[in-house]
Amino acid sequence: MEAIQVFDWIGRHKKTIQAYIIPGLVVLAGLVYALVYATGGIKYVYSHSMYIPILLAGFIFGLKGGILMGLFAGFVLGPFMPINVETGEMQQTANWLYRTGFFALIGAFSGAVSDGVAYYMRHLKWLSRHNDATELPNRSALFDELKGLRDKRKSDSSIYLVLVSIENTLELKSAFGFDVIDQTTKQLAERLQECNGGQVAYHTDTAQLALVLMGSEEHNQKVLEQLSEAVQEPVLFNEIPIHIEARMGYDALNKIKKDPHVYLQRAEAALALAQERDQDVTAFSPEIVSKTEENLVILGELKNALNNGQISLHYQPKIDLSNGNICSVEALMRWEHPERGMIPPGLFIPRAEQSTLIQLVTEFALEQALSQIKHWKKQGIEIPIAVNISTRNLLHPHFTDLVLSLLEKYQLSGECLELEVTEGSLMVDMEKTIDELVRLAGAKMTISIDDFGTGYSSLQYLHRLPASLIKIDQSFVRRLPNDKGAAHIIDAAVTLAKKMGIETIAEGVESREVYDYLRHIGCNMVQGYYISKPLPVREFTDWYMQRHGVYG
Repeated sequence: MEAIQVFDWIGRHKKTIQAYIIPGLVVLAGLVYALVYATGGIKYVYSHSMYIPILLAGFIFGLKGGILMGLFAGFVLGPFMPINVETGEMQQTANWLYRTGFFALIGAFSGAVSDGVAYYMRHLKWLSRHNDATELPNRSALFDELKGLRDKRKSDSSIYLVLVSIENTLELKSAFGFDVIDQTTKQLAERLQECNGGQVAYHTDTAQLALVLMGSEEHNQKVLEQLSEAVQEPVLFNEIPIHIEARMGYDALNKIKKDPHVYLQRAEAALALAQERDQDVTAFSPEIVSKTEENLVILGELKNALNNGQISLHYQPKIDLSNGNICSVEALMRWEHPERGMIPPGLFIPRAEQSTLIQLVTEFALEQALSQIKHWKKQGIEIPIAVNISTRNLLHPHFTDLVLSLLEKYQLSGECLELEVTEGSLMVDMEKTIDELVRLAGAKMTISIDDFGTGYSSLQYLHRLPASLIKIDQSFVRRLPNDKGAAHIIDAAVTLAKKMGIETIAEGVESREVYDYLRHIGCNMVQGYYISKPLPVREFTDWYMQRHGVYG
């Protein structure tokens, strides 16, 4: 590291050093001449002292400088230097020419080594500021640019730090190989630079580019619109037009007072939110960081919460509208944090579904539900429990085997378990999820399609799904009975389900009026706060026993 710093210092002060070293080399060569002459002539070994200025010249001036110094040194110790000063015997021409050639060779070698080191240092410096694959400036260059803008910025201008990320990199690599990312990034950079008046684009991360916009608010917003349109255009790879999914996040900088890393972090936070919300462009706001930080902290504590008994299942009853029987319950997670108090499931379940933690969460829910079923059976309570599962669970290679092994562990039939999967999430990999659901349904488990009507698989895939129950989303139910649009959708869903031999359940029932309306149109089951909120296991057991399994 110290050697690199020395060479870097020399490189930065090379011209100054060269200006001072030229007369110094001449003087040094003269001193060597005087030393050789004073010690008796060229026949003695003191002539080798001339290697010092030769090597030094090669080191400072490179190949040409080393050769020139070698020739000059050879001439200094050449025709005017006797072999023996006392006798006055002079050298033969061939002798000093040979020595001059050898000196030039030594100077050339020294200069070549110096040039090689200088080239390597320049390359290292270039690499420190550029991406080797795309040859675009990297984040270090971006930070230097932001630091420089402190002086360049005009009082009426605004600075936007914009990040553009290619989202479908895995899809692109699996289809076209690894080179496609670099090629795509380079083409996208050229396109973005054109939109930004030729200003350079920075390659800050894998498949991620940064742009600095500097102008009025109106100008920067106009450029953002152009960038949004530009990223939607296909790129060419091996003459094949391919589509890229790109998202943008940006931070509007009023003044550059903080470390540039802070502004890049803000833009990345905005980009992460754009990815999460599936938006084309998102601006940074302080709330993004606090929310993201809270989400990460909560997820970081989730595994320990599962192991330490902080998370439990609450149970909300489902009522059969034909006879009032409490036909099943839905298991809903509740997290009692020792410091934060009750953490709503909406704060950790959706985020867990996007992470690898969803496998642990779902396994915990299944284990707790089956254990509770076993315990209720001993108390004479025979009701199945519905557990929500994620598409990530269905795509896990061993999920179905896990469910079957848990049933075997608790010696329970599949009829005691309902699995609820959201309609929209089925579209991630329809063929795989259908195969897994068929296996689960084959073990006599009830498959329920949750949030029915909010996705887009309703009609196209419903006939292929092994579903015996569809749950009408509460966003429609809560608008009953006055909202005619919601009423028509629910009537159509109930009619369609009946014709397909599928039962229906409406969630979010909060009044007697809605309860009676759903019973009137032939909906099979309901659940909601009108009947009961989700209850801890003891409270639900008491609630159930007091009613002897019948509501109403």
